[in-house]
Amino acid sequence: MSSRQPAHPDFAHLTNLAEDTTGTFVVWASDDYFAEKENLLRPDTPVWDANRYTDKGKWMDGWESMRKREAGHDSCIVRLGTPGSVHGVVVDTTHFKGNAPLQVRLEGLEAPYTATAAQLNARTDWTPIAGVTDVKADFPNAIPVTPSPRITHLRLHILPDGGVARLRVYGVVMPAANALWGEATVDLASIEYGGTIAAVSDAFFGPPSNLLLPGHGVNMGDGWETKRRRTPGSDWCVIKLGRRGVVERLELGTHFFKGNAPQAVVVEAIDEEAPSTERLRTLGNWPVLFPETPLVQHRSHVLTPDRPMTVTHLRVHIFPHGGVNRLRVYGHAAPTSTESATLSRFNALSADDARSLCLSFCGSEAFADAVVAARPFETVRSLMSTANKVWWSLDTESWLQAFAAHPKIGADKGAPSQTAQSATWSAGEQAQVADAEEGTRARLATQNAAYAERFGFIFIVFATGKSAAEMLALLEARIGRTRAEEIETAAREQMKITRLRLEKWILSSPVDA
Repeated sequence: MSSRQPAHPDFAHLTNLAEDTTGTFVVWASDDYFAEKENLLRPDTPVWDANRYTDKGKWMDGWESMRKREAGHDSCIVRLGTPGSVHGVVVDTTHFKGNAPLQVRLEGLEAPYTATAAQLNARTDWTPIAGVTDVKADFPNAIPVTPSPRITHLRLHILPDGGVARLRVYGVVMPAANALWGEATVDLASIEYGGTIAAVSDAFFGPPSNLLLPGHGVNMGDGWETKRRRTPGSDWCVIKLGRRGVVERLELGTHFFKGNAPQAVVVEAIDEEAPSTERLRTLGNWPVLFPETPLVQHRSHVLTPDRPMTVTHLRVHIFPHGGVNRLRVYGHAAPTSTESATLSRFNALSADDARSLCLSFCGSEAFADAVVAARPFETVRSLMSTANKVWWSLDTESWLQAFAAHPKIGADKGAPSQTAQSATWSAGEQAQVADAEEGTRARLATQNAAYAERFGFIFIVFATGKSAAEMLALLEARIGRTRAEEIETAAREQMKITRLRLEKWILSSPVDA
């Protein structure tokens, strides 16, 4: 009934990090002459059409390269929709019988999602995920691997050539640590933040993991649907939130379930770090977050709790059975124990020590004084929000003081007003300048001087991840603008730098310091 290929049973407890609907993309392939590389990520089961041909040859539902006539092998690079730790891979060669590869090899990498194919292929720090592994033709080859570090990109090598129908990359989602530090309400159950299904009573027609996918399902087969229940009670599933948080609103959609939507829903919740399997499955002993609420077919339902609750798991009961398309659990992330400990140490610092720390984030004394005065902070979100509001409340002189605490792009020495910590951060932020061509470095020096002469302050740019050539291009594009425009632009760049430094400090702060 479902158009979505079921998860491989060996990895059904894991998330497909290469789910197409989360933004997974095949960035590059060495060759896809016979069948397009994009087919690797199709969510459906591969099909066979005996009579279908193209002008290049037999049509195949997968990625297929031409026959190699020289040394080497074919490869492709996949940008994962949900970065994470890989625990297993399925290289599915279904319907590739005389044209499957003999072996495969896999590597992973953490890189910006904007990285180009050329940049990715030039990297030399690809981490082995699976060594050279034999694969069978016409078979869903399940390859368990030692859990990898966090990766954003996967490189699949097929040896020497041939076709692969589907690629599934199973593991544990690891969102960026700062992903939930903003002020906006987010979907705490989304698979993009690590939401998973911890237990379920029935998933005969469709798995509950579909509830957590982005967007609306495309049909009735793209949701969670149970068989017709012939006994009293309800069907249910347990959702483990990607991050412990305060639930403020729930949206449940029964779209496409017109003759088989549930009649009502009850949502229970617990706040427990590692509940046992028995705890997850034993009914009747969880606090109720949303009492019994009527549902109708083919509609979005918004549920607001009587009081906000901090939770880690939700148990969703549908009465008596039926199908649900999507579920959204909107709220704010609660601090982790590490974040709470870091903030407690910051709150306990003397005013002078806290001010010195804040000056390493941003060289404006007014900024540092205002942030220190706003203590204590209970959440990273409140600290980030305060820093942002303070910065945009300052006058131009305070902004110029912050700009002056930076070294010029490509300069050998930092600014006299830098702290030791901000000097270290500046060196890291501008690291790519050291590897630039001499001509680019010379042009940067010349244009930096011209910029400072024109505007009265140095060129400020969020340098992290940018090459010297990219920064030079930005400098030359901005040097012809008015001073007012440049002050505003530099202020925006400074706030990006400040936020990044705050994030680095929070993430690197020792737990037991």
